[in-house]
Parts: sequence; structure tokens; C-alpha cells
Amino acid sequence: MSAQSVIPGEKRFNSFDIYRTHYKKIHNHEIEVGILIPKDLKPGLHPVFVKFHGGGCVSGTWAYPNWFANWLVPLVHRNNAIIVSPNYRLLPEHNGDDIQEDLADFWTWFKKGGVTDCLSSHAVPHAEIQLDYTRVLAGGDSAGGYLAIQSGLTQPKGGLRAIIGCYPMTNYLRRKEEAIFMGEPSPPEPIIDEHLKTVKPGTIISSAPPRPRNRLSYALSAYGRYAHFFGTGSHLWPISLLDSGAATYIPPTVIIHGDKDNAVSIDDSRLFVKRVAEVIEEGEVRLVEREGKDHGFDMDASESEEWVGDVVQWVEERWVG
Repeated sequence: MSAQSVIPGEKRFNSFDIYRTHYKKIHNHEIEVGILIPKDLKPGLHPVFVKFHGGGCVSGTWAYPNWFANWLVPLVHRNNAIIVSPNYRLLPEHNGDDIQEDLADFWTWFKKGGVTDCLSSHAVPHAEIQLDYTRVLAGGDSAGGYLAIQSGLTQPKGGLRAIIGCYPMTNYLRRKEEAIFMGEPSPPEPIIDEHLKTVKPGTIISSAPPRPRNRLSYALSAYGRYAHFFGTGSHLWPISLLDSGAATYIPPTVIIHGDKDNAVSIDDSRLFVKRVAEVIEEGEVRLVEREGKDHGFDMDASESEEWVGDVVQWVEERWVG
């Protein structure tokens, strides 16, 4: 696959065989995880890319290829890697503690061979594919970047070789009110309460299409109600984990962020990198700032762009080098 090719968003999973399973069940609700295997992958031991989807912890699903950045596809193929991508419970039906529980349960399932169990039930050659647990890369964009970094701070040392955080939420989501949101008049605050009136008690939401919930995400963050639903415990956010002294190690991490990001402020990433340098004795965090770029700017980027090639080289040296 050419490193310079730009694949339409809806086709970014076309070069993979896709398996669906679940890593946990709550009552009768299965929280799904996708396993993506390059179609030409041979049996053997392979590195793993654990990819968390974005959406502000309000919307999204692993199965939405448009939120899998173009430049990640050749990275996975060139390194003969397997993608493992979990869903998780979403706001406002759930809270930050629910999401932390899902994150911990996913990693337990992963380490206990959940992927292998799924693949072994299918026909060869994928039944003979093995995961190299010594070469695990975690990554994601926005809320996905948050979960990747949170994993690095909370999972035992050695579990992750490297992390990619694209404009990650290292603190709770908040933004300025704007007249226009995604080309339309911005939603008013009452849409939050109107949505809650439609939610049946006990409803579990672990995947949701971007529209119309992206408007709900905007309302929660623009009107100061995000933390009310997510929670404010120091264990919930990377920045507060650092400030509380609960985090003592972070795997090699690259953060990519545009300085015109209207959804997740680059100042949060700058502060996070600064605090890592101040309180973490063992860890490497690099911030790649992109001038004039807004949220999601990298989705159509290719490895032919100098900054992407530089990031990819840095990641590969730490992930599979």
C-alpha cells in the first residue's frame, strides 16, 4: 500500500478482515470490540494497535471508519499489525467512572487472550495469528486519545510500548459558545434536558452515530455541564492523575494537536506535557503542534506529509523497533 495514498474515509477498513466480539456484558447489553486483520496477514506473532474511537465520550463507535485517520492505515499494514478497537459507555447516560470501569475491563479481557479466543473460533489462517503482547501501541483521537493516555497512566508498566494521542482530552471537555457549530446554528442548552427525558431508566449506550449526538456533545461542553455528567474525581483525567501523584510512569507518548482546535484546547496538551516533565521521573512525552489546524485536521493526512513521516518514524522506533 502506498504511503502517499489518501483513502476515502468510508473505505479505510476495506483492506482488513473484520471480526466483532464483545469484551463485557452488562445485563443483556454486549459492549463490542472490533478486531481488524490485514487481509494479507500471514500466521505468526504480530504487534497490536489498540485504537480507541473519539466523539467526546458522547458519540462514536469503533466501526466508524471515517474516524480512523488515513495515515494510520499504512502504519498498520507496514508493521503487519492487528487492530483491536473497543467501544465503551457514553455520556450523558453514563459517567466517567463507568468509562474507567470499561477501560479496565477491556484491558483485562485483552490480556487474558480475548482476541485469541475470538480468532481461534474462525477459519484459518486467522485462527493461527498470535498477538505480540510485548509490542502493543495504544492510540486514539480526542476522547480516544484520552483513553489511550489514561491507559498509559493506569496500566502496569511494560504493558504498552508507545501511545499516540491526537488532540486528546487530558482534562474535562469545555469550549466557548459559538453562533455556528458544524455549519449550522449552534444547539441551545435545553437539548441536554430534552435528550435526558427520552432516556429510559437502565438504558446502556456504548456506541452511537456522530449525528445528532455531536450537537449534544457541543451543548455539554459549551454550557459548562460536561463535568456534571462525567464526574470530577482526580482519578478520571490524565492531568489530575499527575497532579494527585497517582501516576508515576508513562510510556513513550506523542501528542498531536492543532493550535486552532475549537473542541479541545491545545493549552490542555501543553499543560499536560509540562506536568509530565515536572512529576514523572520515567517517561517520554512529545508534543507536535500544527499551526492553524482545528480538531480532526489529520484525518485525511498521508505519510507523504513531513510531519506525519516524522511522527510515524518516532512511533515505529518505540513500538516495533
